[in-house]
Amino acid sequence: MSSPKENENLSFQSQFKLDKAYYKECFEESEANGLAIKPKYGLLILLFALGFFAIYGLQEHYLGNFLILLAVVECLAFYYRKAWWVTRQALSRAAGNVVTVSITDNQIITKASHAEFCYAFNAIEKLIETEQGFLVFQSNKPSYISKSGLSAEAIEFLSQKVTKNI
Repeated sequence: MSSPKENENLSFQSQFKLDKAYYKECFEESEANGLAIKPKYGLLILLFALGFFAIYGLQEHYLGNFLILLAVVECLAFYYRKAWWVTRQALSRAAGNVVTVSITDNQIITKASHAEFCYAFNAIEKLIETEQGFLVFQSNKPSYISKSGLSAEAIEFLSQKVTKNI
């Protein structure tokens, strides 16, 4: 699937499909490296406090119940964030597309039918190797590349970039 090209630049190319398994892996690897959202404790406390104030202080039971229910929905959204994120991605127009990843000496290029991204190594802020892939940070936005679709040579090349801090 991946092979070096016959020119002066080192190059690897591979493909993978944007499916539910890829999205789960992406979420799990991102979360394991501190990119997960944190619960909004301040918002939850505020909603519960306003809800109780509306019920007991203002005698507005509908408003109070609505605010408390909103806090409960926020708790559920945090608890089920992985399932919600994976489902949203699986229903997006990108789902099911095949992505081609090209890695050269100078950059990583990902191409799909809906988008193309180029990550020049000199513009990448951070490259983190995870257990199952690589997190690429450019302009403070992380992107994930799974090792499952890369050859051993491509993984070794990117691992060297990680140890050199690009």
